Amino acid sequence: MNEITPGIIENVCLEEGQSFGLTKVSLTDSTLEVFGGIKGETVDIRLFVHKAGRGYAQVIKVHTPSSDRIAPSCPYFGDCTGCTFQHINYQHQLNLKHRIVSAEFEKAGLHSLNISPVIPSDDKGGYRNHARLSIYHANLGFVNRFSRRHIQVDQCQIMNPGINRVLGELQGKCGETRQLSIRHASNKDSYLIQPKLIKADINIESGQKEYHDLLMGHDFCISAASFFQVNNPQAKKMAKLIKEHLNLNGSETLVDAYAGVGTFAVLLSPDCKRVIAIEESAAAVKDAKLNISGIDNIELIQSKTEDVINRFEEQMDALILDPSRSGAHPSVLATICQNPPRNLVYVACDPSSLARDLKILLAGPFELSQVIPVDMFPQTYHVETLALLKCKG
Repeated sequence: MNEITPGIIENVCLEEGQSFGLTKVSLTDSTLEVFGGIKGETVDIRLFVHKAGRGYAQVIKVHTPSSDRIAPSCPYFGDCTGCTFQHINYQHQLNLKHRIVSAEFEKAGLHSLNISPVIPSDDKGGYRNHARLSIYHANLGFVNRFSRRHIQVDQCQIMNPGINRVLGELQGKCGETRQLSIRHASNKDSYLIQPKLIKADINIESGQKEYHDLLMGHDFCISAASFFQVNNPQAKKMAKLIKEHLNLNGSETLVDAYAGVGTFAVLLSPDCKRVIAIEESAAAVKDAKLNISGIDNIELIQSKTEDVINRFEEQMDALILDPSRSGAHPSVLATICQNPPRNLVYVACDPSSLARDLKILLAGPFELSQVIPVDMFPQTYHVETLALLKCKG
């Protein structure tokens, strides 16, 4: 790409983009990815030069707005680039997320698959239980993805009330650190702030090693280093969908691979004879031990999934794969293709990794029942996806 000089370009027509939920503009010798637009709109844009050399731009004026455009409710929208879809009505947000999943499947050569409509979130804001904040001159906020400017944020519309309450108490007082993580339970008054803050004018406790949250009546311990779904009501919907597809009757052995703090293992244990939860992270395993306390049919194994999955070839009736964004390890896919469970659910936060791994599974002994995108992250381009598979014959 030729060098792009920062400035303003007027009256450009926006096309559908390829990344981060952005639109794009095709110029004579380059393509710009554009924040704040909708396909088909004619707009004026301000250019930025990303430090990696790619061209980015932001809508500053709309001449012909899309019928799907709405006024963003957040006063920081545009300055803060965390919420890519605040200017888009919610139904169209869901349509775009469906397209994101479909496009990744098409790129992987997976055509004409049964992709359900995206399951909407009941809460369009106030849903996140985890905030990662940047700090500049003691002020908490976020960094604009394109300009790299720090934006002070006093209230974030997608964070739950507990996080915003803590944010308000700490604003302007955090000059001792550059980054801050706040996690606050959605269903109880439990929170975690890391790192520990020691300035005398900070009157809120910090440095907690873990916090607790409730999901479907179960108390979960989550430490600072562990993963937990950020949208509790949507996590509940996912657990119910997984239970329904696995068709558990109480006699099965369920393997929960990449089990994290044991969320699905705990929630599905009443419907299984035995649950084997596999997790590599020492922090998550420590949490999971607390979370499964008193549940006598869960076996917890601290290991990489690829190192132990082949142990269960004769006793694995059902399997949950919930890997990180990079997807499942190739040897895990090879093992379960050789010794397939009757039913399999793949939980993915990255449609591209999911499509790649599904191509391997569907070339093996599995057939696809359904793909169900779930909107865990309203106002952003992110989408969680469940792939429901069963063994052929």
